[in-house]
Parts: sequence; C-alpha cells; structure tokens
Amino acid sequence: MECGENIYAALCHLQTGSIQVTVGQSVKKGELIGRVGHSGNSFGPHLHFQLMDSSDITTAKGLPCAFEKYEVFQDGEWQKVINAIPTNKDRIRFNYQ
Repeated sequence: MECGENIYAALCHLQTGSIQVTVGQSVKKGELIGRVGHSGNSFGPHLHFQLMDSSDITTAKGLPCAFEKYEVFQDGEWQKVINAIPTNKDRIRFNYQ
C-alpha cells in the first residue's frame, strides 16, 4: 500500500478473499482493509506489517513506524503504550474495544 513518497506498507497473511480494497483506492483510518489470516509459518492468525522504502517487499528497506496506541506484553501482562515505536523484540497487540 502506497502511503507517501517512497513510503509503502506491507500487510501480509490476510485471509484469502477478505481484502476489501482495490488498487488505487484511498483508505482512511479505521477502514477495513482485510481480515487477519493464518498463512506462513505460524501457530495462529497474525498480521505481518511493515513500512518500507519500496513497493518490492523482497528488496525494500524497513522504515520506523510509530503507532497512536497499542499494548505491549511485558512482565506477564499487557501494558498500554501511547505514541511510540515498538522494538523488534516487542510482542504487541491492538485492542480498540
């Protein structure tokens, strides 16, 4: 997904047939793009998300990405985080209920 000049987002492992957007369509915050699936080498449904400097995921370089809010699993429980960049070791989740 193109996000800006030389900024692309990859959303991998979505359910087959669940993608709700088309090439060239603009999306807004909160809009459904697709549903998380269970593909790849994993034990359950998950989303692989990354920002990168090219639309080619095989050659692109990753870019840092800050999130408005998320939760990180620390010391055996989920902790709320606001306006931060998760590390590559963090286990995070989004809970908008």
